[in-house]
Amino acid sequence: MRKIIQYGGAAALAFALGGCGMLSAPGSATAPAAEQQVSYGPQVPPSALVVVLDSPAAGPAISGLVNATARPSEELTVLQAGAPPKVILSSASPPAATVMLPGKPTAPRGDQTSYQAAEYANRLKRWGAEVTEDKSAEAAHVRDSVTTWLGDLSLPAKIGRVTDPSGSATSLVAESAAAASALAGLAEERGNVFGTRRVVLLYTDDLTSRPPAGELAGDTVFVITSSLPSAAAASAAQVNLLAAGAAQVAVLGPEVTGPQLAALVSASLGQGGIHESASAPVLFANNSAVLSARAIAQLATLVPQLRDAGVVAVINGFASTPGSALANYTLSYSRATAVASFFESRGIPASALIIVGHGAGDLVAAGSSGANRRVTVVIERPSS
Repeated sequence: MRKIIQYGGAAALAFALGGCGMLSAPGSATAPAAEQQVSYGPQVPPSALVVVLDSPAAGPAISGLVNATARPSEELTVLQAGAPPKVILSSASPPAATVMLPGKPTAPRGDQTSYQAAEYANRLKRWGAEVTEDKSAEAAHVRDSVTTWLGDLSLPAKIGRVTDPSGSATSLVAESAAAASALAGLAEERGNVFGTRRVVLLYTDDLTSRPPAGELAGDTVFVITSSLPSAAAASAAQVNLLAAGAAQVAVLGPEVTGPQLAALVSASLGQGGIHESASAPVLFANNSAVLSARAIAQLATLVPQLRDAGVVAVINGFASTPGSALANYTLSYSRATAVASFFESRGIPASALIIVGHGAGDLVAAGSSGANRRVTVVIERPSS
């Protein structure tokens, strides 16, 4: 992509003489050495997105989500749960390419005349413009490559050919098992290259079953339901999935919009979005989910930000270690729910609030410390 500019004739001679300090005595600077090209590649680490659907009705939503969150070096797998799971699509997006950019011009050595200083400043300006142009061209090339990949997937047509599965295939256990199997296959094929950028979407209304412990080790899991789940059902599903090893779980009902879900998935895959944590955690009394006056004051400062278009607040509840794991999960979810209720009372729509209970996970102090009885709010903004 770098343009090669050739200089010839008198202009080239004047440029060479000027660089040697022969046109503007008494400067004694020597001409800089020729710059070396440098390699440039956008920092886009590999990620994995696994979607397990319960029926072809979810097709349009999944297609829109995939289009909105696609990125380079993404392993995309779409499954239908069953015994065995049915692979609807498995494909990898093109990686971001590495290109050669011109190296930064080096300054002439020694004393410089005013002409030489001005010429070097011009060279820096031309170099900066060329690098910016080359980077923009590479970014456009990457976008075009991913767009072409998306078109070649024919995802809507493939999902449209899916038939409704049996009831047992749409359970939380069956869909978690399908996702875990797909991720295990990716890990075996490519190694542990995805890190924490492994996102699982489970489309199911059955939130009652419990996946085996450790099955979803380190994954971010979003459960999408077609009807609004009760707080108790959502909390129980989060407890079960976190116990199965998920790093983070959110149960989302039909009130969550496509752009909001896309913002959450994109952030988890490692692209776009801006994450802003509350300036201090909202603390609770022991075994309590009641907001204190201080907590209310802290949360009130976030309300103006939550009114911005496209913003989603992920409300993370935690607990200290005394008590059973189930009790702590339930308590942490209740604390996050209390914060969400406060935001709703200030006019923030429920569709912009994602509630996550972590139990006694992510300790910030000794397990019995009151510092762990907290809620943190992470604000996800759409990428510009």
